[in-house]
Amino acid sequence: MRRAERADFWGSLERRIHAEWLLVTASMLLFTACLSLLGGPAGLTRVDHTFYDRILATTASSAPQPDIVIIAIDDGSIAELGYWPWRRAVHARLLGQLGQARVVGFDILLSDKNPAYPTDDATLARAIRANGRTVLPFMIAHGNQRIVPPLPRLADAAAAMGYINVYADGDGVVRSLKLRQPLGDDGEAQHFLLAMLQVAHIPARLGAARTDDSALLIPYGRQPSRYTVYPYARVLEGDVPASAFKDKLVLVGSWGSGLGDAFPTPVTSAHGGMAGVEIMANGLQAAVAGSWIRTTAPWLAAALACLPVLLVCLLFRRRSPRRSFIVVLATLLLVGMAAILLLWLARTWIPVTASLIGVVLSFPVWSWRSQEASLQHIDRELRTLRHDRAALGENASPKRSAVKDASLPARITQLHGAIEQLRLAHERREETLRFLSHDMRSPQNSILALIELQQHANTALEQTIFLHRVQSYAHRTLGLVDGFVNLARARAKQLHYEAVDLVDLMAQCMDEFWAQARQRRIALRYDAHPEQAWTWGDASLLHRSVMNLLDNAIKYSPDDTEVTCRIEAHGGMWQASVRDQGRGFSAEQAATLFEAFSRVDEQADGNPSGVGLGLAFVKTVIERHGGRIEVSGAVGEGAQFTLCLPAEPGGIPRE
Repeated sequence: MRRAERADFWGSLERRIHAEWLLVTASMLLFTACLSLLGGPAGLTRVDHTFYDRILATTASSAPQPDIVIIAIDDGSIAELGYWPWRRAVHARLLGQLGQARVVGFDILLSDKNPAYPTDDATLARAIRANGRTVLPFMIAHGNQRIVPPLPRLADAAAAMGYINVYADGDGVVRSLKLRQPLGDDGEAQHFLLAMLQVAHIPARLGAARTDDSALLIPYGRQPSRYTVYPYARVLEGDVPASAFKDKLVLVGSWGSGLGDAFPTPVTSAHGGMAGVEIMANGLQAAVAGSWIRTTAPWLAAALACLPVLLVCLLFRRRSPRRSFIVVLATLLLVGMAAILLLWLARTWIPVTASLIGVVLSFPVWSWRSQEASLQHIDRELRTLRHDRAALGENASPKRSAVKDASLPARITQLHGAIEQLRLAHERREETLRFLSHDMRSPQNSILALIELQQHANTALEQTIFLHRVQSYAHRTLGLVDGFVNLARARAKQLHYEAVDLVDLMAQCMDEFWAQARQRRIALRYDAHPEQAWTWGDASLLHRSVMNLLDNAIKYSPDDTEVTCRIEAHGGMWQASVRDQGRGFSAEQAATLFEAFSRVDEQADGNPSGVGLGLAFVKTVIERHGGRIEVSGAVGEGAQFTLCLPAEPGGIPRE
């Protein structure tokens, strides 16, 4: 691929990745916003409630609240005073002990007559009127269409009234109160707590709530109760002095385990619930101090939920998958810590589930789209490479398993193969340039220099010497060309596989070198163990490889020595070796034996002629046949070259 084409390729990839990033970012922001605004039916509200409950239970205040006192109708009082409900004359006696209270709120419905004690209602009404600061509750029933008030005589005597309904969320947990409740066409009713504050002349503080008909989150205190609690019986008997209630906001309500007035709350849902009168105490404290837990408008909550998603998407653009994963984990931790700190320090709750889901999903979505874009570009480049190699006559078809495998590992494997091919092509290009610029030019320059000398009488050589040297340089040039062409063919030639008997092949090669070896009194010895050694390969290339090894062994061996050939089986491979008794080589020289144009002791006296391509040819052929070449030797101890080729199963040629 030319430089301009590569620049266009990577430029288009960068543009594609940028477009994918913009699309993923916009999609995840829209998804998170919709999830925040519309996720209630999908169950996100329940998950948010779980987070809220855990955080509130952890960060709830345990500071005592001395201005609010609870008179508890507990199990001990019931045991002492008798079964519930008690006579209303008993409540009248209790009010006699609370004359110094700033306000008394009876969290007890008094809507039914007691025919067994017909005068008790009048007694209680007189006590309520005498106290002058008693607030009675009523119940809203039938879908907010009507109220269930206390008896008229009691209602007329009360300083104020308000409803005591508490409305649990979908999971049954009471987290909030509404200080005003619409009543159909009859206007609205105020909450019991507002009535108490009105009698106590304390303005109700709504905190950051927009209106007092909003659902206000109660800042529950940590269990056990942070309020002063007196048993009903103890107060009734005068065991608690009247001064203990001076200027206090007093709530009277059930606390007993068998009265059924307990509700799950964020801080007690795991412990069986909180008494209704304590819920009222927590709400009363919030209304006095304005410490309701603030919430945000839906649109603002959606915008805040999108901020972490935008943050991770911005960081994804230039981060690796590993670092992007770390970014996701860090952002999730940051969102969780921010929710805890806001609820703890700022008494503000922002739902986090939509944000957490958006952050978590952003990572796989971005990974999918970025990898898909990259892999599509890789596929395009692989197709271009295969087309270019096919045009050069090279086999560029992937393996059968890779053709049908579109997974990431398969594509990476193909890319690795393409990169390896590019690396080899670059090496061959450099090798060709070196061959043309140095190895081929050197003998030609020598011939030109001889001709230049021959043209001058004072430097001219004898005709015989001149022709001999020109012939030598010409043969060297032809040897270089033949060696280079053979090496190139060994690398690029389409192999024609057939069954080859290495024993027969070795014998043929030894026969061809018999005369040359005999001329120098070099013995060619064949140490034959198997009668046949079948392998699967290109017979012509394997034949030339063995010939190269024998040629080198004879050339580098002194006269009157021995060259030994051997074939043996080892580990499912045939090992065909050629060993000589020549000069050998050092470990440093062994490392460069198979490099093209590399020769051992090239400048040494008596070094045989050659171009340094024979062993490179052998190594290329053997590796293309799925084998390997091994070498051993030392200086002055000869050398052994071993061809390791896969054995044909059973030694039987394939059909």
